[in-house]
Formats: sequence, C-alpha cells, structure tokens
Amino acid sequence: MKALSWITNRHVVSALCAAPILLSCVYASAEDVVTAAPAEAAPPYTLTYNLGVYSNYISRGNDWGDGPALQGGVDWAHSSGFYLGAWFSTTDPLTLGGAGTVTNVDPSGNPLGSGNHVETDWYGGYTHAFGPVTLGIGGNYVWYPEGEKSYHNRNQDTFEGNLNIAAYGFTYTFYHAFTDWYGIGNTRTAAAAGRFPNPAEAAADTSGVEYHEVKYNHELPFAGLNFAAKVGYQRSSDICLNQKDFLIGISRNFSLPTGGKPLDGFTAGANYTDTFDVEECAGVSSVTDGSDHKTSYYTDDNGKVINDSKITFYIKRSW
Repeated sequence: MKALSWITNRHVVSALCAAPILLSCVYASAEDVVTAAPAEAAPPYTLTYNLGVYSNYISRGNDWGDGPALQGGVDWAHSSGFYLGAWFSTTDPLTLGGAGTVTNVDPSGNPLGSGNHVETDWYGGYTHAFGPVTLGIGGNYVWYPEGEKSYHNRNQDTFEGNLNIAAYGFTYTFYHAFTDWYGIGNTRTAAAAGRFPNPAEAAADTSGVEYHEVKYNHELPFAGLNFAAKVGYQRSSDICLNQKDFLIGISRNFSLPTGGKPLDGFTAGANYTDTFDVEECAGVSSVTDGSDHKTSYYTDDNGKVINDSKITFYIKRSW
C-alpha cells in the first residue's frame, strides 16, 4: 500500500507540474485565434475630394473667364455602381453676342454667363461593367447661386441627362438638355430676321440641345506622363451655336515631400483646345480678327473670341 501511495502521489505531482504548461499552450492557441481574426471589412463606398487652380475655365471649347479659375468638388461612389457628386468653378461675367456688331444688342446683357461669378454642378448616376465595357447613365444640374438672368431674361440653371459607354481607354458620352440651354431663347428666329439676339425674337423653348463627346486617356510608357484627347460636337435646331471642339492634353501625377510621408495626389498638366466647323448665323456678322470663321456670337464686347484656340495650365490635388 505504501508503494502504491507513493506511485499515486508521484502522478499527482507530475500532473500539477504539467498544468501550467498545458494552460500556457491553451492561452497561446487562443491568442493565435484572436490574432488571425479577419480585419474589419472596408466600407462599400469611397468619398474623394479634389481642388485645383486653372489658368482658364474651358468647357466644350469655350473660355468662360477672363483669367485663372478655382475649381473643386467632392465625389461619392458606391460599390453597387451608383455615384453622386458636386463641383464648382469660379467664372467671369461675359457680354456675348457681338455687342456693337449687330442690331438690338444691350451692351449690359448677354445670352451666356450674364453676371454670374460662380458655377456649381450637382450630378449623379449609375455605371455597370460588362467585362471590358462599362455603361453609364446620369444627370447633371448646373446651378448659378447668384441667380442672374440671361440676356433673354431666363433662368440660366440647366439640367442635362447623359448616356455613356467606355472601353479600352475610350469613352463616348451623349448629353441632352431637358431645360432651356443656359437661359438662351430660340436664336434662329431672330437671326433669320437680322435682329439676333433681340429677346423679343427669342421666346421659343431651347431644350433639346445635344452634345456628343469622345474622350481617350492613356498612360504613356515614359516619364510618368498621361495623355488625353477629346473631340466634341454641339448640335441644336433652336440655337445658332453649333460647333465642334477638340482637346489634346498632357499631365503628370506627383507627390510633395513633407519630411515624413509624402503628400500625394497632385497632378500638373496642360491642355490645348480649339473649335472648328463653327456655324455662321444669318444676321450675325463674322469676326474680322483673322480667327478661323468664329462667329460674332462667341465674341464679347471687348472683342475677345471665347471659342478661339487656347492653352490651359493647371495644378490640382485629389484625396
């Protein structure tokens, strides 16, 4: 019995000595499980911002300012394909319509850009990818906070819908205006009567203005440069503003050293823009400054042709 008791006590002591080791193994295993737990899933959306300074505000081949413009925006994109965004740009009041070159023109008024110093765009839509091809549908509401009326005494706020298809670096977008186009009345009636752009001759609706655009973007294999090209066509049966435009641009992404982590998201670039096949309107004198058949409608009261060729430099940051 004494021998048996000794053996039993020996096993008890061995078990007690082994207990801390077993417990440490169990704890280590539990710690490994905690460490291996999956990271918290990323949110199903992204929110990005952008802000930049441009030497000119160019839109569809036209220069909507007398100097540099501050532009920026915010974009929300969901993994489902839905997106929303807002954008702004400073602009300058312009007196267009060839003031002093056609009859019945009020030098203090203009059909486009009258009195507004800021433009804001509010947009949204949906995109879906089918392999290498992406289809999209959206809308954009242009709102001028200052609420200045056009020369035709109409609200300049404009809503456009759009359809687009993108593949292999190319994007085609079709825009259609569902409101009066930037507050312009029907100019063809007035032009035909030789009284363009007399407000009394421009009472008709001007919704339905179309703009077709093809863009191409490509990352060049040297110097970290990006190449961009665009051609567009503005078409309307109501407004004597039909023209085509193109853009060729080069840009480069870069970061700024801060002594710690570099501040990235910067882009610097330059664009060359011009218009061609500009429609000549009856009753509107041609500009005689040597430019390539630009109509006087696109000339302000200082003689500036806003749809002439232009080189625009810019620097912006996205984060």
